[in-house]
Amino acid sequence: MDNKNEELTLTPPQQRYLDWLCTAPSERVPNSKAKLCLEMDVAHSTLMRWEKKGVFLDQWKKSVDDIQGSPERTQRLLDTLYASAITGDTKSAQLYLQATNRMLPPTVTIQGNKRAAELTDDELDSLIAAVANREKTSRVAKLKAVV
Repeated sequence: MDNKNEELTLTPPQQRYLDWLCTAPSERVPNSKAKLCLEMDVAHSTLMRWEKKGVFLDQWKKSVDDIQGSPERTQRLLDTLYASAITGDTKSAQLYLQATNRMLPPTVTIQGNKRAAELTDDELDSLIAAVANREKTSRVAKLKAVV
């Protein structure tokens, strides 16, 4: 019975490893798995075995979801994009505007009497080229407006 309960929770070393995995790589102490293994006095294969355990995987996924869904983290990212955009980085400007729903791609409506399967190769190529040209023109205009 005790073995069953132990399988449903993480041991302190497993929790330490999970916390280490969920820390940004640039902030990890120690800074490598090899050094962590030495510090914890466990083999690398042990860490790999822990990663495959259901309870460890479930906790790992939950922790990652919590980190990624953090409003504070999202705000820091948006602030960083904004700061880069202000200095003239057009890609950051585009990403910021998309993330804040200020720049949505245009809706393209194509009307015709034929189904796509009935179009000749030339007709299909012409339609694709027209849509691509409209998209390119729209993107260039938006980028000019941002800069």
